[in-house]
Amino acid sequence: MSSSAQAAEPMRTPENQVFQFMQRDTFAYAEGQTVNTSAYLWIPETCRRLRGLLILGQNVTEHTLVGHPAIRAACATGDLGIVWCTPSFFSTKSRDPAQPVVFLQHLLDGLAASSGYEEVATVPWFPMGESGHLLMVDQLLDGAPARCIAGIYVKNAHYFAKNRTTPVLIAVGTAQEWDQEKADIFTRWQDLSFYGAIMKEHTAFPEWPVSLIIEGNSGHFDCTEAMACNFADYIVAAVSARIPADPTQALIPVDLHRGFVSGFALPGRDPVAPVAFDRARPEQRMLPWFFNTALARAAFDSAAINWRAATQIPVYLDTGGDPVPMLFRGISRPVPVETGADGVSFTLRVGLLKSVPANFVGAGQSLAQAPGTPTVEWICGPVAPLGHNRFRIALDRTWPQSPVCVAVRHAGTPQIRAAVEPGYVDFKPNTAGRPQILTFPAIGDQPVGIESLPLVAKAESDLPVDFFVVAGPAIVEHGRLRFTPLPPRTRLPVAVTVTAWQWGRSVAPLVQTAPPVTRSFFLIAPR
Repeated sequence: MSSSAQAAEPMRTPENQVFQFMQRDTFAYAEGQTVNTSAYLWIPETCRRLRGLLILGQNVTEHTLVGHPAIRAACATGDLGIVWCTPSFFSTKSRDPAQPVVFLQHLLDGLAASSGYEEVATVPWFPMGESGHLLMVDQLLDGAPARCIAGIYVKNAHYFAKNRTTPVLIAVGTAQEWDQEKADIFTRWQDLSFYGAIMKEHTAFPEWPVSLIIEGNSGHFDCTEAMACNFADYIVAAVSARIPADPTQALIPVDLHRGFVSGFALPGRDPVAPVAFDRARPEQRMLPWFFNTALARAAFDSAAINWRAATQIPVYLDTGGDPVPMLFRGISRPVPVETGADGVSFTLRVGLLKSVPANFVGAGQSLAQAPGTPTVEWICGPVAPLGHNRFRIALDRTWPQSPVCVAVRHAGTPQIRAAVEPGYVDFKPNTAGRPQILTFPAIGDQPVGIESLPLVAKAESDLPVDFFVVAGPAIVEHGRLRFTPLPPRTRLPVAVTVTAWQWGRSVAPLVQTAPPVTRSFFLIAPR
């Protein structure tokens, strides 16, 4: 693993992820599932005309990715908007690629009308999904192949789409947490059978531009900083190669001759350093393909780890300091928290297991322990990091439909592999103690150009009230609404929706969670 992947992760947070526009709608899938979604659109603040849209639904790591600085910078570079649907617009029960395409198009039509960027309804798509939403990427690639710039599969090996002309990046971690208790924890992470399967498919379709990146120490829920930056670089490269200068023209076919291939340093395989693709060399058809040498080198370096390293397992601890059992398909759910006196902050205790847990294959065998202390990072859901494994409840636009997922990470050494374990923190509104309601006065329409305005709300309990922006060009800072620059072609008026909330207290004196109160107003042209 590269040094950047082993370094401490930055404090990722769901707070103040700006999406200027929102479209809500419902779709009845033929399989019997009715989906209600809110589609949020972010347009880069300096973008004059969109050239495409990064499309994501709500699963797990998407909450991190839609606001990640590198992803947003890549989209700004390529004039891509980001459309994130939470709850997702996609039904995992759907088997007809036409259905999500129809629903997505309907959502985009609404966003095109409200944003002023009419091209939202017609520009090409860049689907990106994790785990169950690999199927979403499949169905958009198959349902609208002429409209897809490329696709990114975020964990794990997957190639069920019939489309073999659109470029895809497959990101794989081998330390799978799902059902990890059912296999040998010491050797399962070295199972690379997926590699041969993907390359066999590549050989059958030699014109398929399939890229692959492997992080042998990462898992199904894990998206390291290095991986997120690789996604960003891939987005920039794909947009540059595929989108024509004239937006009325079709996407540009991929020219494999202008790309590079690389063979990774995997067990039982000889490494092949990044080299320009040569169609005359048949052996290169069994190697992952990349748009440029930088992407090929990043993937080569990512897989260049010690595949014989010893295994360690970071773990969550209960309030008594004992390891939390990993009983939910091999992971910890729920993870116990130590709630602070304010009722909203909490601490997660973590450590390293000395031996394989009782419910795992090989129970009792000794585990390695690298020096240092594990750290916990946010993956998804409405909680925000405070540092030093402390967090606080921070409701946002994903509440209450998103789970809260965190990851305990511990760096390895050259002899002990880095490791990460996800965990779910179960939060339910406080229902015991004194009830409370919020008073949140209506906010009048505001002229475009205003920098900020105070947010005023009061709880019957006199506990402090927090706020979050549901949609609109604004963020919350120190109890004020600070407005962000409008993209230049924004159609006025622009709706801004803000929610006030007060969580109450689960420690004495007990106070119930207040029903949130939402207010909307418009940014209008100055008189």
